[in-house]
Amino acid sequence: MHRPPPIPRVSPRWVFAATCCLLAGLVRIAAADDTAVIVTIVDDMPAAGRLAAPATGQTLYIIDEARRAVAAVDPFDPTKRWIAIGSDVLDGAGLEEPTRPVAIGCIDSNTLALVCRMGAAWSVRIYNRLAAPGSTTPSAALLQTLPLGASTQDAPAVDLVVSPSRDWLTIIGLPPPLPPIVRAPIAGARIEPVSERRCPRLPAGRRPLAATISLGEEWVLFTPEPAAAATRVFLSFFSNFGTQRLLHLDTGLAGVRDAACCRGSGTLWVVAGGADATPRSSGLWRIDAVLEKGRQAARPVCVAKLENPLSLVCLSDRAIAVTVGQNGRQVVRVNPLAASGDGGLAAP
Repeated sequence: MHRPPPIPRVSPRWVFAATCCLLAGLVRIAAADDTAVIVTIVDDMPAAGRLAAPATGQTLYIIDEARRAVAAVDPFDPTKRWIAIGSDVLDGAGLEEPTRPVAIGCIDSNTLALVCRMGAAWSVRIYNRLAAPGSTTPSAALLQTLPLGASTQDAPAVDLVVSPSRDWLTIIGLPPPLPPIVRAPIAGARIEPVSERRCPRLPAGRRPLAATISLGEEWVLFTPEPAAAATRVFLSFFSNFGTQRLLHLDTGLAGVRDAACCRGSGTLWVVAGGADATPRSSGLWRIDAVLEKGRQAARPVCVAKLENPLSLVCLSDRAIAVTVGQNGRQVVRVNPLAASGDGGLAAP
C-alpha cells in the first residue's frame, strides 16, 4: 500500500487546528470587537519593562527599568508584591558603572536569567535564591555571569526565551556587532557558554524583532521583510537545530514587539501594531493557522486593543500579562477567552 510522505514535525498541530476550524467550524474566532477582560496588575511602575513567569504562572517578574531592579507580583492578587532582585544585588561591589537589566527569563521558579548591560558590556547572568513573597530583604544570589560582548548601540528588541523543556535558552536582538541570535544549553540552574551554534541563520543585516519557542521545541522568529510598499513582519519556524526553515509566512502585521507560546494549548500570541502601524491598531494578537488556496498561511486576530504594548508572558490560556503604555507604563492581565468562551485555536 502506498503511504503518503510524512508531514514536517513543526506543522501537524498548526495545520490540523486550521483544518478543524475551516471544515468543522468547531472553534469560534474572537474578533477585535469582542470584549476581552483586561485587569490592571501594576499601575505605579512607569518604567515597567520585560516580563517573565515560571511554568506555574503564579508569579510575574517585571523589570523595573527606572529602579534597575526585578519586581515580583502575584498576578492574581497584585497586593502581594516584592523585590526579587534589587539594584544593590545587580550592582554587586566595586563595579564602576550601574548594571541595567534588559531582558529576563525563568529557568525555574527559583532561578532567573537576566540579560544585563553595564556601559558597553553585555552579559547574561543567572540569579537564584530569589526573595520569597512578602519578603522585605532581597536574598537573591548571583550564581553565574557569562559575557556576551561589547556594543554601544541601542538595542530596542533584546529578549531572552527559555524553552518549554528548560533544556536551552535563546537571546535575540543584541545590537551589532553582536550576533542577532545566540543560544545556550541549560545545565541544572546554570547555563553553558552562549554561542551561535544550532541557531537559525538569517540574511545579512536581518535581525529578529521577537522570538519564542514552540511546544515542540522549534524556533519561532518574527523578522521584518521589505515589501513593495512597506516593511512587513514574517513568521518563520525553524527546526530545533536551527538548520531547516520549516515555514515562512507573512503575518500581515507592520510591527511585532514580543511573542509567546502558551504551554497549555500552544496558542501563539504577539503584541504588535496592526497592518497600518497606527497606535489605534496596536494590541494583543493571536496568530491563527489558516489555509489559503490550499496553502498554509497565518492570520492575525486582534483580541485586545492595547496602547503601545511592549512585552507579554502567558500565565495560562486564560491569563496573559502585558506591559503597556507610552510615557507611564502599566502591567495588565488579559483574559482573551472571556469573549469567545472557548479554548481558542491551538498553534505549534
